[in-house]
Amino acid sequence: MPDQFLFSLTIAGIYLLAGSVKGVFGIGLPTTSVTLMTMFIAPLEAIAINLLPMFFTNGYQFYKAENHRQLLRTYWPFTVMLLLFLALFSVFAAGLGNDIIRLLIAISVISFAVNNLFVTKWTFQPKYDRFWQFSLGSLAGVLGGLTSLWGVPITIYLVMKQVTPRQFIDASGFLIFIGCVPLAIGYAATDLLNTDSLMPSIAGVVTGIVGFKIGERLRPLLAPALFQKLLLWMFLIIGVRMLYSSLMG
Repeated sequence: MPDQFLFSLTIAGIYLLAGSVKGVFGIGLPTTSVTLMTMFIAPLEAIAINLLPMFFTNGYQFYKAENHRQLLRTYWPFTVMLLLFLALFSVFAAGLGNDIIRLLIAISVISFAVNNLFVTKWTFQPKYDRFWQFSLGSLAGVLGGLTSLWGVPITIYLVMKQVTPRQFIDASGFLIFIGCVPLAIGYAATDLLNTDSLMPSIAGVVTGIVGFKIGERLRPLLAPALFQKLLLWMFLIIGVRMLYSSLMG
């Protein structure tokens, strides 16, 4: 029991940080939490714990969005492909095993860091919007189903679309929140979700929301560009380390 309590306390601390990151930038909770958790627990355990905090923090973010109906009207192609591929690929996560999941997480984290550090100038003409929504929505569903991390394709799409910071926060919250339902069903069907992950997951919900509110308050006070660069370099270093350990065994 003391070990379980200490473990839950550690998870709570991770989600306090991850929630703060999300509060500042509108995205990054799953990337932060899963990346840090996989340093001391199995990746499959980490993505199981991550589901509830991801659902509730993004639900809260979506609740605070300015226009819920407009989000659905604008991003329905992305939403349809995301839900479809999340449902299809989430049932395969448990069967892949921890080594493959760790490799996929490492690739996702490195891609997220590299995209945000070095590749931020991609754009597209409005007439190609649906093409990119269908394409990146499908990719998000595949990555999300296998790793619970689908922030990379969302970020790439919204940056290319050149949305405002407020639109970015609202859209990312919506697209991550709505994807949690098929993900939970797929993970539950393969026994990836179980009672062992419940207590640390609940701890992550509480501190994740607290962290999110802290991040919202810190947002106007921080130098966001510097904070984001430091965070992304941390992700890149951890991701490369995970990739090396995955490939070298």
